[in-house]
Amino acid sequence: MRSVAWTSDNGRTVVFDTAGPYYFKSITSDLGATAETARAPRQDGTTTYHVSLDTRTINLEGAMQIFGDAAHPALAEYDRARAWLHQAFAPNRWGTLVYRREDGAVQVRCRPTATPTISDPTVTLSSIDISFITDSPYWETAEELTVSVGAINKFWHFPWAPYRYPMGAFNRFGTIENPSEEIIYPTVEIYTTSQEVTLTNQTVGKAVKIEHAIAQGQKLVVDLRDVSAYLWEQDEAGDYQLEEDVSHWMSLDSEPWGLTPGSNRVAITNEVPEATPLAFIRYRVPSLGI
Repeated sequence: MRSVAWTSDNGRTVVFDTAGPYYFKSITSDLGATAETARAPRQDGTTTYHVSLDTRTINLEGAMQIFGDAAHPALAEYDRARAWLHQAFAPNRWGTLVYRREDGAVQVRCRPTATPTISDPTVTLSSIDISFITDSPYWETAEELTVSVGAINKFWHFPWAPYRYPMGAFNRFGTIENPSEEIIYPTVEIYTTSQEVTLTNQTVGKAVKIEHAIAQGQKLVVDLRDVSAYLWEQDEAGDYQLEEDVSHWMSLDSEPWGLTPGSNRVAITNEVPEATPLAFIRYRVPSLGI
């Protein structure tokens, strides 16, 4: 069953599926490109130097069902539903559009180009047409993939504990397969360590060094997409709260990196080789089409 779910940054969620009250009809996703060309005098044809992907436009077609009774007239219900949809798809707010298909779900950050076009009710159904625009040309997997470094991968599982320590392998590296043809910029979460930390993609030979220790009850989140770093700290309830922007902790000789197509070997290290810090590498796989 195919469906589309929209979650606006204002907290409103709308699901178009086969169960209603909002029904899914179709979705189109168009992507253009801009070519940089030059033509010398008397040259046949042109020379293309570069092609840049444009922003993506998405069109969603659906319908909603309206019922009424003596206490709640159908037209009044229609007016309330239309006003609610206009607020949910307000053009001045971003949101996340998730398209669920038989082979998995993909998502994209986008915003409506206008409030929905909603037809007058025909019997009990009204058609809905919504257009979106994105900053990024890529869709990405709705499921966030995670690879851990500095954790113990268990080999044996027992209903009892014959040994006081976990039995398994301590993984000092993470091997990440990028099945796409694009560079993926992951987010890395690093937990308590008393030494400076280095994030290295050994496949491409680049590293980002954090010139500051992470204290007890803290975690550092490094986003390699925009090369930013944020410090989070646990509150009394044990939940992590954003503390401050610490992007200045990165050394000047750091070389930002991404996951190249194919296999990537990533290491999260500090000054003590046998004390690899616990870290989680999170990423989504991009795609051009749906």
